[in-house]
Amino acid sequence: MLIDVNETALAVGQVGEARSLAEGAATPLLRSWVAAAHGESLAMAGHGDEALEAFDDANALLPNDPVDPDLPFVFLGGSHLDRWRGNTLAGLGDPDAISHLVDALYRTPPDFLRARVTMLVDLAYAHAAAGDRTAAQSYAREARRLGMQIKTDRLLRRLSQLVLPS
Repeated sequence: MLIDVNETALAVGQVGEARSLAEGAATPLLRSWVAAAHGESLAMAGHGDEALEAFDDANALLPNDPVDPDLPFVFLGGSHLDRWRGNTLAGLGDPDAISHLVDALYRTPPDFLRARVTMLVDLAYAHAAAGDRTAAQSYAREARRLGMQIKTDRLLRRLSQLVLPS
């Protein structure tokens, strides 16, 4: 939420504190999730290298069986952590975001529509940043179609701010 209201420095501090508190007190799955959230907040605050290190930590902490009955709302297995990292790479303007997101898109279960729309929006932004207008338009069109189906105002608003290359 803090990132959405452009309070990135506050987000970095809050999630960093949560990460410290989770160290040794939380399950590996929750620690992995908090490390990824910290990576996202660091990226949005412009700390790209630290953000990617946090995602490396999240990956290392992720248990082989990432299903925890006490945390049924945490999805990090399969493509989910990769999707989150791809979103962060796109936010950083990293060209690797495209291949990362395409790979995660194909591995995401079809019933995770919000995650799919998020990746399509990220791919539209990543292709726009790479100067590929046609691909950016294609991903934006698909994101808009699915986004309107599931009525995700936040993602549609983000998509409306996409600037296509000439």
